Amino acid sequence: MLDFPLRPVEEGLAKVLVPAEEVRAPKKAPVFYNPVMALNRDIAVLALRAFCKRSRKTVRACEPLCGCGIRGIRFALEVPDMGEVVMGDLNPRAISLTNENVRRNNVADKVRIFLSDANALMTSFSAPGERFDYIDIDPFGSPSPFLDSAVRSVKNSGLLAITATDMAPLCGIYVAACMRKYGSVPIRVGYAKELALRILVGALVRVAASHEMGARPVLCHATDHYARAYCIIRRGAGRASESVRELGYVAHCPRCYEREVLPGLLWSGDWACPSCGARRLVAGPLWIGRLIDKAFCEYMASELGEMNWIGRRTRKLLSLMMEEAGGPPTYYPLARLCDELQLPTPPVRAVIEALRERGWWASRTHLDPQGVRTDAPAKAVIEALRSLR
Repeated sequence: MLDFPLRPVEEGLAKVLVPAEEVRAPKKAPVFYNPVMALNRDIAVLALRAFCKRSRKTVRACEPLCGCGIRGIRFALEVPDMGEVVMGDLNPRAISLTNENVRRNNVADKVRIFLSDANALMTSFSAPGERFDYIDIDPFGSPSPFLDSAVRSVKNSGLLAITATDMAPLCGIYVAACMRKYGSVPIRVGYAKELALRILVGALVRVAASHEMGARPVLCHATDHYARAYCIIRRGAGRASESVRELGYVAHCPRCYEREVLPGLLWSGDWACPSCGARRLVAGPLWIGRLIDKAFCEYMASELGEMNWIGRRTRKLLSLMMEEAGGPPTYYPLARLCDELQLPTPPVRAVIEALRERGWWASRTHLDPQGVRTDAPAKAVIEALRSLR
């Protein structure tokens, strides 16, 4: 079935063959491979290693949309406690190429490959005793069609990783599409990437809750053209209720830039801004709890010493996520804010120090190189910006 030109690629410890011509639209490629997602796969390997170390056991993983197989092969090569990787794809060419890449990397003893629809594959492992410790959903577009099968096929206290590349709906450009796929209303604001993550996690929480399962994110990032979330899934009606209580809304004032986080599945806030009276933009329902577990990130960071093949960009991303872990929801995009206020954009570090000197919590954010995450109200942020002119 390998009736198309190939080229060799090295990523992490894997050496694989991929289609010779780079095609970003998967429907036009004989087998889809996206080199831009190497960072995504680096973080996935680190997260899986951290999960194994924290759970202190050998794990079984599933990648039901495997493409050329590079992600699952990297799991088999780079995660010491990996027991088995189950991979699948509905494209016969992808299965043929994955089989060849598995052979080239000598991991056939750790890998099982299925020609199968992703939902059908996960469902076939959804019975007690067959479920996976880790499932990685990395589709082209929305992961929504796969969430139900995924939560039913992951073990209690297992880790579920999901990617969404349809950032236009999640960031408020196509509101109706976001409502259809994620059951949430997005808004177009300077921190839309964070809201995209919160909408993604919120959708997963609601799907998990319908099966009496709770979902708690341990690591979420929005990088390049996608949003990515790693969530621990725990069974039980109590766990489900705990997660649902972390759903709510974010209200944003387009005039004075104040934002308010309100808990609850039903909107119960005031549409008028309490600071200036302008009509607010409201996003939700979405996840309003923490997106990053600092302890989990520390486990990931502890693995870096043994992984000299992990690049500088991945290390910097992890460092930034650890810095902002525990911070409040939303951040201030300084370049956009200063442009609207007709102020020069000061260095991010200067703004952070100015806010800290005034008694506020503040940090950088991985979501925007010129963004500041802080518990300070918009009025205090604007005051700090004006003091730095």
